[in-house]
Order: sequence, then C-alpha cells, then structure tokens
Amino acid sequence: MILWSRGGKNGVGILVDRDLRELVVEDRRVSDRLMSIKLVVGGFTLNVISAYTPQVGLDKEVKRCFWEDFHEVVRGIPHTEKLFIGGDFNGHIGAAFKGYDDVHGGFGFGVRNGGGTSLLNFAKAFDLVIANSSFLKKEEHLVTFQSSAAKTQIDYLLFRKSDKSLEAAREVLGVSKGLSNGRKTDWWWSTEVQGKVEAKKATYLKLLESVDEEEKRTNKERYKVAKK
Repeated sequence: MILWSRGGKNGVGILVDRDLRELVVEDRRVSDRLMSIKLVVGGFTLNVISAYTPQVGLDKEVKRCFWEDFHEVVRGIPHTEKLFIGGDFNGHIGAAFKGYDDVHGGFGFGVRNGGGTSLLNFAKAFDLVIANSSFLKKEEHLVTFQSSAAKTQIDYLLFRKSDKSLEAAREVLGVSKGLSNGRKTDWWWSTEVQGKVEAKKATYLKLLESVDEEEKRTNKERYKVAKK
C-alpha cells in the first residue's frame, strides 16, 4: 500500500495492492488534502488516512479547515478499529521530543517548527504516536525532502499508541486470555481513559476554533491541563 501526495497543486491518493483491493469496504475523499479508506483484513478493521497539510504561508482559514476536517475524520473512527495515518505534514517535529515524549520517540530530524508542533499536538489529542521518530535511523533515512538549499523531514506515519502497546505486550508478555466484565474486550479502554481522551479532543478542537489571541491563550491553557 502506498500513500501519495503532490506539491504545487493539491492532491492525495492511496494505492492499494491488487490482492487487497477486494478487502476495501469504504473509501472517502474529504477534500483535495485528505482521504481515507477502510479495509477488513484477517478479522480486524484497518483505517488508512492520507493527508497533505497546508504549506507555510497559506491563509490561516485554510489551515484551520484542514485540521478541523482531520480532527473529525479521526474522531469518527472507533477505538476498536486500527488506524494508520501517513502524509506530507509540512512541518518539522525536531530531533528531540522536548515535552512530547508520549508521542515523539526521540529519533527525529532537524529543529521543530510551528507545523511540527501542530502535528505533535494533534497526535497527543488522539493518543497517537509518530512512528518515524520511534527508531534510530541514519540521516539519509530520516530526510524526506531535499533540495540544494536544505534537507528536511516533513512526511510522517502515525498510529494509535494502543496498537503499539498491545503488539509489544503480545510479543513480550503473551496474550491475555482473561475476560473483563464477563466478555472479551479491550480491557485497557476503561471509562476513565475514554473520558480523558474525549476531554483532550474537546479542548484541542476549542483551541483550533480560537478567533483571537485572548481566547487562544485561554484555550491553550485548558488544553495543557487536559493533555497531562
């Protein structure tokens, strides 16, 4: 499977292997910067999102609309389904996690900028992890865009922390055979955890909707409290 975006003129796409084509049960094009597909593979449901974040210098309204659409797409995916996000996010998350150790693995590239911070906040709000930053790699394997003037990392892969932690638990500890509340379920997804995640999502959306500096400062403080 290949996720694709193009510069100059907007556009995103997802190329699916011929063997997987019949497993696609839904495709959704939200905009020329955002699309998703849903597959049922081996007993589980997988959602794949391809994204192309507005570039630096574009109107703030364009950026706000993109992040709101992105927020709605991810929020609409049940936690019982797997999620894979890839795309050109036009931002630098930086080499070190610096306050985002729960979503940034500490193996990034370059210096963080505003676009990178937006992506990190988004990942934090939805309990995602940035896969690119989770493994030690050579510089040439981190850089995703290079010109005669600069080289940067702007393309990222994200997935839910729960998927990562469950796979790690499966490999190290084995699979729990127990039941929770008399039924097989994702026992880690408690009411308390759900409440915290929903609170983070709500405060994050309020931050995106801020229209002036005072409101933005207030909502930023509320978001900082919610994401702890």
